[in-house]
Amino acid sequence: MNKLIYCATPARLSHRINEIMDFVAVGGDGPFHPFKAFEIGRFEQGSIGREKTMEFCLRAVEMCDEFWLFGVSLGTIQELCHAQSLNKPIRLVKDFDPEWDKHIKLIPEVVRI
Repeated sequence: MNKLIYCATPARLSHRINEIMDFVAVGGDGPFHPFKAFEIGRFEQGSIGREKTMEFCLRAVEMCDEFWLFGVSLGTIQELCHAQSLNKPIRLVKDFDPEWDKHIKLIPEVVRI
């Protein structure tokens, strides 16, 4: 069954968006990437701002079938916590983030991963 996958990615990995989406699509699933849906220049850095953009991202997490974490940042942690509160299936994909081990420490211990 094809699923819609939320691709949680830190901004520092924005240069890898297409690779991440291809990784999801190769498995037969549909990648939903927030940077494609909510372009940083128009949303977070534009008149909408970060807070409202994060609200949009959390709403997008709700509509997706699964949540895949491609890197850790304050924003992806917020998205992860929301996905967990919704009991979404979660997959950690460490291959795209060379700084994974450094940033994983940002995730609070109360978050189940």
